[in-house]
Amino acid sequence: MLNVLFAKARRWRVSDEGQEIPSSQRSHLFAPANDDLPLIVTKAEEDARSRLALKRMGYFRVLSAYHRYKREGSDTFHSFGADHLWPTMDFVRDWLKDEGRQLVAQHHWVFLLVLLATLAAGLTFVGALAIFG
Repeated sequence: MLNVLFAKARRWRVSDEGQEIPSSQRSHLFAPANDDLPLIVTKAEEDARSRLALKRMGYFRVLSAYHRYKREGSDTFHSFGADHLWPTMDFVRDWLKDEGRQLVAQHHWVFLLVLLATLAAGLTFVGALAIFG
């Protein structure tokens, strides 16, 4: 339901021949309710929908798809064509950086505890070698 409410098809899409195709010829389901919105509002809405779609896809699946598209030399992330979203690779790269920072921020205590446990185990091993070695 939210996909239909917040769906916003691009007004123009470029065909393979380089001609612009209006969205009315592509899809009526995702047509905007109001075409009088400023471009900045349309762009912000599309960015929010792209972030939500990336979040639903998951960090590691987005990361693997990003690397695959990067190897192919693509400038657009094509995994959300069904949702009428075509975020740029730069947008996806920035999302991956932000999401990676959030993952590290959420789990930094676990990392520190594992680091301390590893240090304690290493010191215990060195101490045992010094005593029994």
